[in-house]
Parts: sequence; structure tokens; C-alpha cells
Amino acid sequence: MFKPKDQIVYIPHHAKGDIRHKDVEYGFVMKDDGNASFCRFWVKGQPGVLRTISCSERAYNECLKKHESCLQGEVDFFYNAIVCQNE
Repeated sequence: MFKPKDQIVYIPHHAKGDIRHKDVEYGFVMKDDGNASFCRFWVKGQPGVLRTISCSERAYNECLKKHESCLQGEVDFFYNAIVCQNE
């Protein structure tokens, strides 16, 4: 469903689909494992500044939607840096 570097918005169930809910998070996919994806999230209100630095967070795909929150070049930069660091 999702590919690495897809920009996403995580909308938790209790937000009932409201993208403006305070618990919504923006980020990008590192890996999709079928029912869920491993994602990196931005600091709230600061797209391009990673909140999840040391590891990815698993989020159910049913709570994720594709959504651009920053320039794709920023996502590409962080994704490539993370992948290179883990090789």
C-alpha cells in the first residue's frame, strides 16, 4: 500500500478522521509490512525536523493517509541518511 519515502499523515482512531486533531502526526514511510508501516514523524508544527530520530514507529496502515507536509527533497535527504547509517 505504501512505499518508502511516501509522505503520510497519521490520524489516530479517536480523531475520527479529523486531520486538524491535536494528535495527528505528519511524516514519511520507511517500510510497509502489509498491515502497518514503519514511519518517521516530524516535530509537531515543524515539518523537516525529525521527532523520531533513533528508530521508526510502527503505525497501522488504516490510520495512515498519503499527505505532503514538506518538500519531497527533505524526505529524500532524511530517508537516505537513515538507510546509509543502518548499512
